[in-house]
Amino acid sequence: KIKAKKLLLEFSKDAGFYEGGIELRLHSPGARIFYTLDGTEPSYKSAEFKRPIKIAETTVVRAIARKGKRKSKLKTKTFFIDEPRSSFTTVSIAVPPSVLFDPETGLYVNGPNVIDSLWKKDGANFWSRREVEINTELFETDGNTAFNSRTGFRLFGGMSRLFPQKSMTIVARNRYGKKRIKHKVYGKEGLKDYKFMVLRNSGSDWGKTHFRDAFMVSLVDHWDIEKQDSRPAHVYLNGKYWGIYNIREKVNRHFISDHHEMHKDSIDLIEHQYTTKRGSRRHYLKMLRYLEKNDMSIPAHYAYIQSQMDVANFMQYQIAQIYYDNRDAGGNIKFWRPQREKGKWRWILYDTDWGFGLHDKKAYKNNSLAFHTEPNGPSWPNPAWSTFILRSLLQNENFRKEFLNRFADELNTTFASARVEKKIDEFFALYEPEIDRQIDRWNLMKKEWKNQVYQLRVFGRKRPDYVRMHLMEEFNTGGLSKLSVTSTPGGKVVINNNVNVSTTPFKGQYFEKIPVSIKAIPNYGYRFVGWKGIPIEDGIFEANLLLKKKATAITAIFEPYIHPLAGKIIINEISANNKKSKDWIELYNNSETPVSLYGWNFTDTKHH
Repeated sequence: KIKAKKLLLEFSKDAGFYEGGIELRLHSPGARIFYTLDGTEPSYKSAEFKRPIKIAETTVVRAIARKGKRKSKLKTKTFFIDEPRSSFTTVSIAVPPSVLFDPETGLYVNGPNVIDSLWKKDGANFWSRREVEINTELFETDGNTAFNSRTGFRLFGGMSRLFPQKSMTIVARNRYGKKRIKHKVYGKEGLKDYKFMVLRNSGSDWGKTHFRDAFMVSLVDHWDIEKQDSRPAHVYLNGKYWGIYNIREKVNRHFISDHHEMHKDSIDLIEHQYTTKRGSRRHYLKMLRYLEKNDMSIPAHYAYIQSQMDVANFMQYQIAQIYYDNRDAGGNIKFWRPQREKGKWRWILYDTDWGFGLHDKKAYKNNSLAFHTEPNGPSWPNPAWSTFILRSLLQNENFRKEFLNRFADELNTTFASARVEKKIDEFFALYEPEIDRQIDRWNLMKKEWKNQVYQLRVFGRKRPDYVRMHLMEEFNTGGLSKLSVTSTPGGKVVINNNVNVSTTPFKGQYFEKIPVSIKAIPNYGYRFVGWKGIPIEDGIFEANLLLKKKATAITAIFEPYIHPLAGKIIINEISANNKKSKDWIELYNNSETPVSLYGWNFTDTKHH
């Protein structure tokens, strides 16, 4: 049986950006071509192509060729006419208008079943989770098409669905077209392809800064915590400008598997209190019962919990939420673990819009530590179950000290006022040339946008001092002491196994009664000599300091040094994970004399 050749359909011009109107020709030898300009899928009832299509404004052209019983693939291309130049990427969505705006069934409308007396508008069509087929095009900043395929589409978000500019989820599936969005949407540091793409309206921040969550998450981009990539975009719906959106990753099993190189069905994923999104909650509930029945001040009990959850990851998550003063964190909680014997729970940072003074100009004063450790909070926003784990872990002295030092580290670095304001400047510079289009589209006010950005600045400037005060009030930390650290060329100092300091001086504040660890690490070709500024014996490279003075300045001294065994003892082979022969290392003596290995220690980042 001879398979008929595919019916081809060609456009005379590529999708993209044009100055002035264009004439578009469609070509399919011997076939009839039908097309639409309003987002609907063409059929025999649609306009038939007989002469060049004159396009004078931004338009989505959808076309299909038919020859007898044969038909071509449906093709969709967007032609942007005289649109403003932009540093943002552009997304064009083609969807039959009735799917969104039909007064009875449209996803964007209230619909006939809405309970309009309630502010939430229960029963409105826009609460639907229904997925429909659309066409999605993604254009890079150079104007070229990076992705074009039929995809799935559904509305996204919680209460932000009430806004006229609603968030959307784009999903690539085989049954629509391409099964992945194969493009580095978030730049060279991001993943190379995605299953989902969220077009977010900035959530609760809509009509305010329009980048609050993306900015806040960017502050901790270097932390070991799961978080969504972000990129701003101009979005068009059937050729009509629909405003600025934040392209975000969707937090689900694909998000976890893509970032951790594990199968999407080999994880446990839970949200809120213990709503299971994937896998099982059995392991998590068992851990909670252990926390309930055992005193975490006892080292053995704390050690067990450390084997069940990534305590350092959880600590970072809590520090971020407390610093942000995120008053909605009790409802927006997601956490996961790999389904393996030693798999530990980890927490995902997302939807932080209520932080950084969203609803309160003086939120920088708020005692979020008390909020996030409240044992009798209301069902929203901080119910007892949402604060239980942190309250339990804080019973342990080691966790408490590490929590206080880690918070101090981040207030000195990640959340230092100068760094936060610099990051705000970057977002302001990115959005300021583009924001007028968003403001005009949705009848917003430029003055309010600037006021909200200023509010971020005020929060960033004043927040660290208040957080330090709250920590001192809650815990027996003593007062604040200033610490200055630097090193001579040839090495670095690591503070609390977290902050790296080299020849650029570090200045920060720590708590008098909480020991601060310092460690000197020489570069290759150097050795550590000693400390200047503190009475520690030369050659002792690691110490815990109680900062009893109001100010302490220390310098690590390094000097050039070539070890006498350099070039003589060589690591010849390494077996790091061999189930049969176990772990082993082979050393080769490249000299003519025996070398004693007495006193040698082999370590990596986790084992000693």
